[in-house]
Amino acid sequence: MAVALNEKAMLIKVELKKWGGTKTDKSLSEKIGNDSNTDASLYSVSKKLTKSKTLKGIKKIDGLIRTDCIYSGAGYRGFCHAWDNNGNYLLPIDAKDRFEKRFSEYRDDREKLVKKFVSEYPEIIKEAQYEFGVNFDANDFPHETEIGECFSCEVIKNVVPSTDDIRINLSKDEIEELKANAKKQEEERIEKITSDVISKMTGVLGHLAERVNDGETFRDSTIDKVIDLCETIPALNVGGDAKIHKAHQELMDIFAGNDITAESLRDDKDKAKEIAKKSEEIIDGLEGWLD
Repeated sequence: MAVALNEKAMLIKVELKKWGGTKTDKSLSEKIGNDSNTDASLYSVSKKLTKSKTLKGIKKIDGLIRTDCIYSGAGYRGFCHAWDNNGNYLLPIDAKDRFEKRFSEYRDDREKLVKKFVSEYPEIIKEAQYEFGVNFDANDFPHETEIGECFSCEVIKNVVPSTDDIRINLSKDEIEELKANAKKQEEERIEKITSDVISKMTGVLGHLAERVNDGETFRDSTIDKVIDLCETIPALNVGGDAKIHKAHQELMDIFAGNDITAESLRDDKDKAKEIAKKSEEIIDGLEGWLD
């Protein structure tokens, strides 16, 4: 029986708005063109309006929100699956609390930096005026009373459309055809999600096994990502795939309650080899699905 996504997940869109701190200056492009006797349209001059470390900190947090809250691929710690090209992501209901907790922590840190940046902003404008000299343009900068409005960080939630709820003025046969097409598309989405979860598992476990087998020192993050798998895979497995469930149980048998850390595995090479071998066995059990 096909899984109804609207019962297992929701759609979210994370909107991260910030002042970019750069501006294209057409007058400088024209100056270069005139000075070199060439076409000014060949040049695009972008001015970096500030070197603010606070603004860099805000941009860094935005990156972490994407990698640690949203993206759930092999190299990321997020909880969501790709959904469409409009910025919507599928968030499993079982991962909702963890997503919101992690997101709120980043949002709180971001809001503190935004407040700090707003307080620094008048001085940033003065510094730019000094740095740019004759090339300073006050119009490049939002007004001091408006700069705070250039920043926002919020989650927009929505339901996953139901494939059974098609209300349109068509014949019964045509409506049934639309429902069948919608269900097929949903099943294809679930299959893609399942494939992505398996790729995440094989990617993370494969990286660990490769590092150990090659005798290379691995970072703490290598084990952290495996521990994340133990915690998040059941929620990400919205399709209820049996192989993923089995692989997760095998993973839990290795790591759950066994006090395995990156440091302990670096110290105990034999234990690391044993875990690498078991990780490869889990990967072997999943490869048939990908084939």
